[in-house]
Amino acid sequence: MAEIANVVIIGGGVVGAAVATEVSRHYDDVFLLEALPRLGLGASTRNSGVIHAGIYYPPGSLKALHCVRGSSLLYQFCETHRVSYRRIGKLIVAETEDQYSALEALRGRGEQNGVEGLEIVGRDFINRLEPHVASPLALYSPNTGIVDAEEMLKALARIAEANGAHLLTNTRLLGAEVESDHAVLHTPREEVATRVVVNAAGLYSDEVARMFGNERYTIYPCRGEYAELPPGRSHIVNGLVYPLPLPSGHGLGVHFTKNLAGTLLLGPNARYVNSKDDYEGNRADLNSFYQSARRIVPTLRLEDLRPSYTGLRARLLPEHDHSFADFVIGPDPRWPFVIHTIGIESPGLTAALSIGVAVSEMVQAVLG
Repeated sequence: MAEIANVVIIGGGVVGAAVATEVSRHYDDVFLLEALPRLGLGASTRNSGVIHAGIYYPPGSLKALHCVRGSSLLYQFCETHRVSYRRIGKLIVAETEDQYSALEALRGRGEQNGVEGLEIVGRDFINRLEPHVASPLALYSPNTGIVDAEEMLKALARIAEANGAHLLTNTRLLGAEVESDHAVLHTPREEVATRVVVNAAGLYSDEVARMFGNERYTIYPCRGEYAELPPGRSHIVNGLVYPLPLPSGHGLGVHFTKNLAGTLLLGPNARYVNSKDDYEGNRADLNSFYQSARRIVPTLRLEDLRPSYTGLRARLLPEHDHSFADFVIGPDPRWPFVIHTIGIESPGLTAALSIGVAVSEMVQAVLG
């Protein structure tokens, strides 16, 4: 048999980069294949950049586990590798006092997940943090923060390469063949044989899974568009302000995020689309953003809003299915040396380092 790599990772987003960083601590001959010209050009850098605490997800779910553990790992990572971040806290606000029970339920869920410091706060507390927010009650999460996702990716890439990993951009996976104990991957450059494959292909993770005969999963691209406020009006929110989650389960509602550059973002909305490449243009209805957001911040003005960037979520459920979809992380049922990460949407950025550790343990179980 020709020369064979130990591990090939498909996908150079934040999850793929985190896997490459962790796996390359233990093995040489680690390769990452990214179809685009740079790492992280997809969902990894087209999101709110929030370090989530782990409040929203069902106890025992992979989203809860990896969000809570990933948050701790990410704060440590940022400190160690000088990645820009701020632990600024978050308010999840109620519109009326009748929503106290909904806030209490969220706090209970977060505490079950191991989130520390959650408390329900009143108007005086809210006004000290966010004087423009009109809300009688909120759930305060002190350990929620924001991170520079571009810096995080660059740091992961530096570490992975220093460990000896090979990060190959402009290298799309075209197909795969499975032998008894390894896989052969086809790219425009060459064929690559490998003992372990990690599918971290994001929006295309279902298509990569099908290359290995696994047709169980379908990714439904869900477009999220943001609006932003000009610098002169960004003072109306100081940090992170969210409404209660949408009843549909398809998002957290239009929320305010003050990023590290000082830009105040609103969004994202959630709209299912047909194409996994549908990033072009911002077709958001700014009036719809305004009508949602002004209930939280009445001083917001429609003329303040302007279109911002757009991202795509890798949803595992179609538009009208409101049930919970967890991350899929684990070996393929037929091929234990093919490890999938599928449906890694929010809180994927927060969870990435934890997912990297989990996948590395799975790789070690195969390679010894």
